Amino acid sequence: MTAPDIWMQTLRGSAMDLMAPTADMVDLFGDVAEVLARICRFGGHVPGGIYPVAQHCVLGAVAIMDETGNTALARAFLLHDAHEAYLGDFTTPVAQALQRRTGLALAALLPAGVEQARRTGQGLARDALKGLKRDLDRAIFGAAGLEWPLPPEMAVEVLHWDLRMLQVERAHLLSATPHPWEPSLECIAPARLRSRIRLWPWPDAADRYRAALKDLIPHIAARAA
Repeated sequence: MTAPDIWMQTLRGSAMDLMAPTADMVDLFGDVAEVLARICRFGGHVPGGIYPVAQHCVLGAVAIMDETGNTALARAFLLHDAHEAYLGDFTTPVAQALQRRTGLALAALLPAGVEQARRTGQGLARDALKGLKRDLDRAIFGAAGLEWPLPPEMAVEVLHWDLRMLQVERAHLLSATPHPWEPSLECIAPARLRSRIRLWPWPDAADRYRAALKDLIPHIAARAA
């Protein structure tokens, strides 16, 4: 079999084509669950230890079910960061810095239209990362037998819950902030969790992510059995 042009070897030894990912390349119970359990949120800058992305996804899905009972929304939240199993966790400030750097580099090449070049470069970098995530999300949701893209109103709700989780995670896990965060975050109510966040060891985080997959998406649990 010819190797894809740009691919990565996954945890279980398969190939993920990063330019053209497909559902059959995605291993939700193996690669996704275990890798998300080993990736730390906030780029590792959590004083108490590793806060797994898998734990973030599970806690958010549980909070959604507790507050709304909306299984479709909880499923979407459980999978919303699954692409990080293949891309890693690009924190928002890092993504913003890459966009700014790309804009400045293009502006230096096109000094006659520096402002337009800067905006164009930032947009290109933003769209490139967004496209990688979008294509992986399509493959991941396909592997789960779920609709993609999400309905617009559900996509908005997933983002809203991500910010609500960020609020409570910041309060429970991070050091005191030296500067205010984004104004859009400061006015959002934190998610209501069942208890204060305690960091899960990565094997527990992987197992709980698998359990959430089986609970919220039972049709894939039957296939994985």
